[in-house]
Amino acid sequence: MDLKLNIKHFLSIAFFLIAMADADTLFAQCPQNNFTVTGFQLRDQNGQIFTETDNYTLGQPITGELWVIFGGSSNNGYNMLMYYDVYQNGIQISDDGYDCLFSGIQAQQNIWVKVRNFNWNWGDVIEIKDIFMYWETGTAKSGTTCVVKTKSNINSQCYGNQEGYTASVPLYPKFDFTSNGICNTNIQFTNQTIGGTPPYNYSYSWDFDNDNISDSNLANPTYNFPSTGIYPINLTVFDGTSTTKITKDIYIDPNFGIIVDIFPTKNNEESGIIYVQNVTGGTAPYSYLWTGPNGFTSTDKDIFNLIDGLYQLTVTDANGCSQTEEYLMEIASVLNLEWKSFELILNEDKIKVMWEMNSDVIGTEYVIQRSEGNISAFQSIASIKCQNSSLSEVKYEFEDPKHTRFDEYIYYRIKRKHGENIDFSPVKMIKQESLSPQDTWLVFPNPSSDGVFNVKFKNSNPSNVQTVMLDVYDAKNLSKKVSLSIKSGQTVKLEELFGTLPRGIIFLKIQTSEHREVFKLKNEN
Repeated sequence: MDLKLNIKHFLSIAFFLIAMADADTLFAQCPQNNFTVTGFQLRDQNGQIFTETDNYTLGQPITGELWVIFGGSSNNGYNMLMYYDVYQNGIQISDDGYDCLFSGIQAQQNIWVKVRNFNWNWGDVIEIKDIFMYWETGTAKSGTTCVVKTKSNINSQCYGNQEGYTASVPLYPKFDFTSNGICNTNIQFTNQTIGGTPPYNYSYSWDFDNDNISDSNLANPTYNFPSTGIYPINLTVFDGTSTTKITKDIYIDPNFGIIVDIFPTKNNEESGIIYVQNVTGGTAPYSYLWTGPNGFTSTDKDIFNLIDGLYQLTVTDANGCSQTEEYLMEIASVLNLEWKSFELILNEDKIKVMWEMNSDVIGTEYVIQRSEGNISAFQSIASIKCQNSSLSEVKYEFEDPKHTRFDEYIYYRIKRKHGENIDFSPVKMIKQESLSPQDTWLVFPNPSSDGVFNVKFKNSNPSNVQTVMLDVYDAKNLSKKVSLSIKSGQTVKLEELFGTLPRGIIFLKIQTSEHREVFKLKNEN
């Protein structure tokens, strides 16, 4: 008797092994297909479908999810246990992995269901093969779940599919590009399209000039753009089943971002200003070339005293890359004829602000505003009120002793207030001493590692003696002056005249009867 049982047990195992060895025989024993797998899908970590606007690159690790959708003829099932193998780019990475779906709830067809969390690299081809699943039939019993068994648990309530499916993402056109050199507008495009319907026989249509006409059907085309700048690139991909289009702006170097402020001129005047607030892109430092009406040219960054008309700016970076923009200087309509004049005068260390009105009304308040270093940071520094109404010219002036002495450009404007009415004068600029000294004086060492600076008077006439005013100051509290006589070739130490100098940036102004020079010193002590 025991022998017969052992033989039966042996034969059962043998038949099971034969069935497992012949997957076609195993899967053929699932005849009803009440539930079938009709597809797999890869999604992001939030269960959302990928779109062509997502910003992924080929090879980028993706933390996401694997989803499945079922077909079939019945929803009379629950506690569905599904086995499957996973292949990544044709290489098997998982054998007989399994998941339990619809635990304690009724199974459904024709809806996407999350299988598990799943990680892969963007662009990988993920295949789900050797699928086998079974389930319990009848009305779902809440609180129950799958009982993990082997594939030998064969009955009519099972499903098998050896070939399986590709776990797809939607048709996802994508591309990258590289420049063939600095300032070169000949651009190589690299197609990075993935997804869609296997076997992924893509066809491409590129539109480089946004005219809805195909410029190339190659996968990785090269295109020569007419100039540097920003271009919208359209790539349309067909995978044999569906068509998807993506549009992306590309930035061809140097692609300078040039931000300017324009202050309009008054009618029949030369009072306009164009101020270059910022330049980005390319490689600093930048050079500037302006052209404009009546043969106007300038190599300054900011241009002043402009008439109305069209001005053209060419910015060139350190690599010789250039970009040209045009700006229109208009006549200001908000500046009425009541403003007769507005002038600035630099007198020693003080700036005198003067303006004249063609008429005035008692109670009008004039707020003097100053912006140092750039033209877009005005702050109110003082105000003057009109004391008497007048139908004739009225003159005002204000002396500003508190402006910074280390900004080369200082800007002023007048804000006029009367009740709720407000308007502004034109903007005026004054230029202080240049920080590019002449060759009369030598300051050394600069920078200084020990805080010691020497000043030498350089003059070819050894008997020449100069009476000079030496003035040192910084952005904080330092401000000292010393007057002395110095011979040609003589060297003096600033420390002996002014004591220990603070660490950081210090300005030295040397004033003679003929001219003055400003040096920017760096004390690293």
